[in-house]
Amino acid sequence: MKSRKTDKTKGVLRDRIYAAACHEFAERGLSGARVKSIARLAHVNPALVIYHFGSKEDLYLLVIRQIFGDIEKEQLLETLKAFDLAPPERLFIAIYLVVNLFLKKRDEYVYKIIFRELSDGGRYLRKIEQEQLFSRRREIVLDIILEGIRGGFFETRYPLFVVYSIFSFVTNLVLFRQINEDTVWRDDLASEDTAAKALDYTVDFVFRELMPGKPAPTRPALPPELFRLLDEIIARN
Repeated sequence: MKSRKTDKTKGVLRDRIYAAACHEFAERGLSGARVKSIARLAHVNPALVIYHFGSKEDLYLLVIRQIFGDIEKEQLLETLKAFDLAPPERLFIAIYLVVNLFLKKRDEYVYKIIFRELSDGGRYLRKIEQEQLFSRRREIVLDIILEGIRGGFFETRYPLFVVYSIFSFVTNLVLFRQINEDTVWRDDLASEDTAAKALDYTVDFVFRELMPGKPAPTRPALPPELFRLLDEIIARN
């Protein structure tokens, strides 16, 4: 029977190897990273890296998955249903999640790994796309928009384009912010209220597209406990 101490020791060891791998992948990318270097940074035998994580590629894919996280679609939709919200309110919540998940402050290694992955052709990003880590988020937004169209809340011939406009904007904002880290744009792109401004802009743009000719949308008055749940989701991802 395994002791709790043994399990805890293994957990600490895995965390140490994972942290070392993040550093190595950020500095060298997948192709330049070496298991021996990861082991040296983690102060372990290289065999332990393979034992705990499999191949170097398996470890890299795990890091990419962790960076982008996941949202359990059904769990989130059930949470929204529990508050009996109309499609416009649910769409606001979905946009709130998307913007804040993408723009949340992350360790510097995250951005370095993403840039290196993109410069190497994005092979592993495509792989997690196939695993639907990205598409589940898009499905949540699309489902809400389609429900709103059926219920007469929204009108558009191009619901999928609206979804992609949301994700394209926040993705490019993150990349643009990192590219301009040392330029005059930095203060505007990395201020404390950047996420709030991005949220307001995205909500305004999307609702004008979906509700043409109607008054500009205002932020809905939602229960504080709902925002607490949303912020917990953001913190976990």
